[in-house]
Parts: sequence; C-alpha cells; structure tokens
Amino acid sequence: MKKLALLTALAFSAMQAFADYQIQFLTYNGSFNNPVLDIDGVTKVGNNFRGQLYAGSSAGSLTAIGNVETFLSGGGAGFIEIGSAYTVSSGTIGGGTAGFYQLRVWDAASGATHEIASATIGAKVGSSAVTAVTFGGTPIGGGVGVLVPQANLHAGFTLSTVVVPEPATIALGLFGAAGLFIRRRK
Repeated sequence: MKKLALLTALAFSAMQAFADYQIQFLTYNGSFNNPVLDIDGVTKVGNNFRGQLYAGSSAGSLTAIGNVETFLSGGGAGFIEIGSAYTVSSGTIGGGTAGFYQLRVWDAASGATHEIASATIGAKVGSSAVTAVTFGGTPIGGGVGVLVPQANLHAGFTLSTVVVPEPATIALGLFGAAGLFIRRRK
C-alpha cells in the first residue's frame, strides 16, 4: 500500500513538472495590419509605450506573464517584436491546452504597469480583444510538444485616455452610499 501511495505521489509530481505552457510575444501578424494606435486612431505607438501579455485558461482568469516590453519605433511602430517564447509554469495549463491571451498597452510616463497607468488620470491605455489560442509546450503528463503560438492573432486597436470621473457621477455615488447607510441604521 505504501508503494502505491509513493508511486501515485511521484506520478502526480511528474505531471506537475510538465505543467508549463508557452506563447511567443510577437505582435505583428506578417501583414502588419494589426498595429496599436495612439488616441488619434492614426499614429502608431512608438518606443514611449509599453506592452505586456496577459494569459490564462479562461477569458476571466488572465494574469500578467513575461516581461513588460517596449514598442518599436520607426517602420516597426505599433508593434512589439520579441523573438523568444515565454514559458509560464502552471499547475493546470500545459502545451496543447486551449486558453486566452490579451495584449495590454500604456504610455511609459504613466507608470510601470498597465494597472498603475489605468488608475492615472490622463494616461493613454488600451487592450486588445481577449483572444483564444492553443498554448504551446509539453502537454500535461508528457507527450509530443505542441508548437508555440505567436501572440499576434488579435486585431489592431486604438488607445484611450483615462478620464476624471464627472462630479455628477461622484455625487450620485455618494448619495447612493448615504442612502444605504441610512437604510442600514433603521
């Protein structure tokens, strides 16, 4: 019985060791028709903008992976080109697993991450559509490796500016909170 338990534990840990997935951070799709555009909808973003991939097994479970990368300038503006694949350790996602990714972009002057920039009034931020992908790498439990997909399946998109909430919106929120407080006290 102890041998069976030991073999089961070893098999489970071996499966966990193979629970990695890969995706290549290469944002152009070969025909350069999916650039990231500045807020004017025309100008392609350059090296004063940053991007990061977010990935996960469902559209609602995306987390930041890999490094924050800088956009190219000149003829490559609007795109990020990183030749190597990111390998992400996960206990539940392996090569061949269906998943999702999203490219999130922001201006570098507004913060080190998309989350910081998104909370900064006046920042230029944006995100691609959440895009389905089959992750590359070794399947969970071993087997033949799956080719690494490129994160270039999304459509181009335009950034927007983080705006100050209107005073009326803030006032409405305060009135609602006050109403809940008064109702709770009765």
